[in-house]
Amino acid sequence: MAVGSEIEGHISRAFDGELSSLHVQVVEMGGLVLLQVREATTAYADWDASAAGRVLERERQVNEFADEIDVRSLRLIAKRQPVAGDLRVVLGLAKVVAEFERMGDEAKKISLTVLGRAGRTAARPGAATSRDVRHLATLAINMVRLSLDALDCIDVGRSAEVIALDHDLDGEYADGLRRLMTRAMEDPRNFSAALEAAFVSKSLERIGDHARNVARLVGSMSEGRSPPPTFSPCPAAAR
Repeated sequence: MAVGSEIEGHISRAFDGELSSLHVQVVEMGGLVLLQVREATTAYADWDASAAGRVLERERQVNEFADEIDVRSLRLIAKRQPVAGDLRVVLGLAKVVAEFERMGDEAKKISLTVLGRAGRTAARPGAATSRDVRHLATLAINMVRLSLDALDCIDVGRSAEVIALDHDLDGEYADGLRRLMTRAMEDPRNFSAALEAAFVSKSLERIGDHARNVARLVGSMSEGRSPPPTFSPCPAAAR
């Protein structure tokens, strides 16, 4: 092998190593955000101020992840000057981080509602509203989990699952709002709780949208480049 080829291969392996490390860190951030979404929705459905407080305490970690990954992405671009598919992956990961950060923001909003710090009067949901929110949250959390799985393995098949589930989430969101309006009209005393639940439901719908966006970005990153060795296919058993 020519000396030039040896050097080129070494540079390529070094780049793949740095890119794989960046990818792992983005997946770790996604895992933290998934925890945030789960705990925030539990805090609202159970009206658990302690759980809401934990979400706010961890928010700083989410922001630190985002800041550190942004710096690493810029440094990687400046140092390695990737092109074509390599650059697409680096920029795609940076965009995924932005989507995760926005999911974290929605989890924060839900938690602030429980703590009465959302700029509105805190109103505990009734049993029927709690059930509706739990159901919507289950769909949103599943979308986040699947999008994270797709990102972890750069799995286009799982990305397609997330995108398909977005239609289900949108339908359940619309149905839930209609039920909320019905309960509010039947008894005006339910208005405040219904209003709070509408904001929380919207946050869950947005979380689903961000998960869908992550899935689309995974599809984009998979085009035009063979993933680094650590981007292993998802085990069939995990599907």
